[in-house]
Amino acid sequence: MLDLRQLLALRAVAERGSVLSAADALGWSQPTVTHHLTALARLTNAPVVESSRSGTRLSAAGHLWLPHALALLDRAERARIDVAGALESGRRRVRLGIFPTAAARLLPALVGALSAAGYDPHITEGELQELTDALHRIALDAAVVFDRPGEASNAPPGTRRTSLFTERFSLIVPSGHPLAVSPRRSLRDFRDDPWILGVSDDDPGDTAFLAAARASGFEPIRGPRSDDYRVVAAYVVAGLGVALVPDLALPSNAEGVSVIELADTRLSREVSLLTTATLDATTVDLMWRALAAEVPSRSGSPRGPGQGPRGARRH
Repeated sequence: MLDLRQLLALRAVAERGSVLSAADALGWSQPTVTHHLTALARLTNAPVVESSRSGTRLSAAGHLWLPHALALLDRAERARIDVAGALESGRRRVRLGIFPTAAARLLPALVGALSAAGYDPHITEGELQELTDALHRIALDAAVVFDRPGEASNAPPGTRRTSLFTERFSLIVPSGHPLAVSPRRSLRDFRDDPWILGVSDDDPGDTAFLAAARASGFEPIRGPRSDDYRVVAAYVVAGLGVALVPDLALPSNAEGVSVIELADTRLSREVSLLTTATLDATTVDLMWRALAAEVPSRSGSPRGPGQGPRGARRH
């Protein structure tokens, strides 16, 4: 069975370069360090350290163990801090990540619900990859994420996905655009307009749009680029192009912008709550209910916890 002392011994040897120095750093005897390294090696039948005249270094197996050791020791220390803090303050800490476009719309209700229920929410705002990386390290207890159009879900192993809503993409155009008088148009109707796309050429959302445009019989004219939907909206107001944006990024102040629903094209993405095993079902249900209450009116109805997934940046 894995023992945190085995991981402490491995980390100390990696940092100190010898069993003797590792023992001094840990306040253990040298045989104790060796005992725990040997026990760790038995778990995979491969030595985790190698000795030479210059000292002790990690073996190939030791290097494979090390990132897991660092993550587990970090999580164990944070667990100690969280429990001690909760016992002292009476409030349990919850580490929540969220992507920027969703933060302004969804965070106030969620933070309010958690605080009212006696939790101490700590918020991390980040891009999708940053959030999934943090979940992999168990540096977050939960994260509000989305599946990019046309791209498979990248939920870390061991996380639980609770669907929140299907977020639709709509077209925003300058309010003076000749076609702005109709709330429903065809994608092809805007073939002569420049399109504001993301900075990256391989953005999955743009890739899905470009495929839809080509299926409609035209190659979009490329306009300015931005990954910040506030800048995208400003470009549209300035008449520099049109853009597809998700519901959460639709401008709250519609002055200068008209929102058009595309009748022949339906691009969407699933917004979900990912939670780790550090949260119990009661906490997950509380979070889901707070988030579900803020579902954009144009988006699909949320599913309850346990029902599984359904088929102000660009992320």
